[in-house]
Amino acid sequence: MKFTIALFCSLVAGNLFSSCGTEKAAIRLATYTYAENDRLENLRPLADVLEEQLKQPVQTISYPYVASFIDGIKKNQVDIALINTLGYLLLSLDNDHMKPVMALKVREDAKDNYKTVLLTNNSDIVNLEDLQEKASDLSMLFVAEGSTSGNLVPRLLLSSLGIRSPKDRFQAVGYGGNHTSTLKKLMNGDADICAIGSNEYFKQIKADSSVRSSTRLLWISDEIPLGPVLLNNNLGREMQARIIEAFVGLHQTNPLALSSLKAGWSEAKQADQFYPVADKDYDNFRNVNGNKTDLAEILALFTR
Repeated sequence: MKFTIALFCSLVAGNLFSSCGTEKAAIRLATYTYAENDRLENLRPLADVLEEQLKQPVQTISYPYVASFIDGIKKNQVDIALINTLGYLLLSLDNDHMKPVMALKVREDAKDNYKTVLLTNNSDIVNLEDLQEKASDLSMLFVAEGSTSGNLVPRLLLSSLGIRSPKDRFQAVGYGGNHTSTLKKLMNGDADICAIGSNEYFKQIKADSSVRSSTRLLWISDEIPLGPVLLNNNLGREMQARIIEAFVGLHQTNPLALSSLKAGWSEAKQADQFYPVADKDYDNFRNVNGNKTDLAEILALFTR
């Protein structure tokens, strides 16, 4: 009998996920839902690659919001996190759980990949100086609380202009829901100013030239660093190294998995591979247009 059990264990020892009936714990690969896309289909090819290279099952998870994603990270529910830039900066206010190790790198020849544009339909607002002077007569639309290009970056711009509290300076402040609907609301006259991602703006101009003539571009930001891949600090060094190797080499070993991943993030469309990053790579959010911003205070708004 003992021989039979030993032989059985020997036969299954080479199984990908188990040995003698003991299944390895799954690596938890997580992200967040954007609009109607939970991005689980975008993650699955990557999860398959990781399963093969790590010899361990990979569970994919999608949190409904950036805030719930951060909460899951702090509750130690995530091993590998694909988070947006705003989400990482929010997490970094109180983070003993995960560290940034990689991000998607935009091609050297890419133009207007991931920027914020500030738009108006008000003929009296020609530049940022007009915006400062007439803010009390204007209504402002951001995209959504969890949006980097449609909320965080424009708030940092306003902060650099001395508009530290938009709700106190503007006649009205609201959210448009997503980049497309926010631009549409501006076009319909539901607001005087809006901030959206540049890729949506240029996409809409290409589809309908009247977008350019009926709005004025007040400001376009520098390229926004893409959100990082985070690794749980509890993962062993060897495991972290193997995960990093899988991501960094993905464009060569499985370009289809990389394409699937990029398809879930509009800001990643012009990226071509992962590259190493650290927390310091996100320091440029502390200064916009050469002026210091109130980054910590603005981020605090999202934790209340």
